[in-house]
Amino acid sequence: MSTPIRHPTQSLKLAFPNAQNHMLDGRLDRPADVEPHAYVIICHCFTCTKETLTTSRVSRGLAQAGFGVLRFDFTGLGDSSGQFADSHFTSMVSDILSASAYLDSHYSSPVALLGHSMGGTAVLAAAMQIPSCKTVVTIASPSHPTHVLHHFGQAMDKLESGVDAEIRVAGIAYPVKPQFIHDVRQYGFEDKLNGFNLPILAIRAGQDSLVSASDADEILALTSAEHQLFELEKADHLFSDRQDTQAMIEAISQWLYIYSNFE
Repeated sequence: MSTPIRHPTQSLKLAFPNAQNHMLDGRLDRPADVEPHAYVIICHCFTCTKETLTTSRVSRGLAQAGFGVLRFDFTGLGDSSGQFADSHFTSMVSDILSASAYLDSHYSSPVALLGHSMGGTAVLAAAMQIPSCKTVVTIASPSHPTHVLHHFGQAMDKLESGVDAEIRVAGIAYPVKPQFIHDVRQYGFEDKLNGFNLPILAIRAGQDSLVSASDADEILALTSAEHQLFELEKADHLFSDRQDTQAMIEAISQWLYIYSNFE
């Protein structure tokens, strides 16, 4: 077997408007020596950013493998404008559609959507609204958006009563409005994914303390198309070990090369 080519890469700073005209901050990781084989979008986890370990490593690794990868901060996070308190699952999906529109206008339409944790759940919801998308990759993702409510703890009492609250994730406080829990509960995830027919690669972390092992199986059951589970038995939710990340990048690269070559 030949050794895969590892391209030198470059990271281009960019920004694009979302549906509410907030500017979303992004980076386009791509090979520096050749035109990308294809363009893809990768989305970060809940309350994370485009620079979070998993998202940034996978993005750069796929750029080394020859892909153009757009990673961006969701509304109100990282360097994107807007208020996190005004965001919810529906806005995450809308931001992905805005990212796709940007690639379509400035580079080439994305052939795949990837997402880590809640970002993976969101790309499932966005995928069938993007005609160019041929496959989805979820990375340690929950099978339903309501999973995110486990972060809310005692704030749920206030939110259920219609009162704004704060949640704490990794020691950082985030303001949340009651509309968030209403949105995630009323999104109609199963109905919107009825008839989902895109191939799915689901990555599972064997030592994931945040997302159940069964979630990957439930995600794969959503599609009527080809699907594959790739498990890293010793990996944690963030795939902190570089060896785990590299193994994941290689699996994703192989999957993307297959489906980006389909007409």
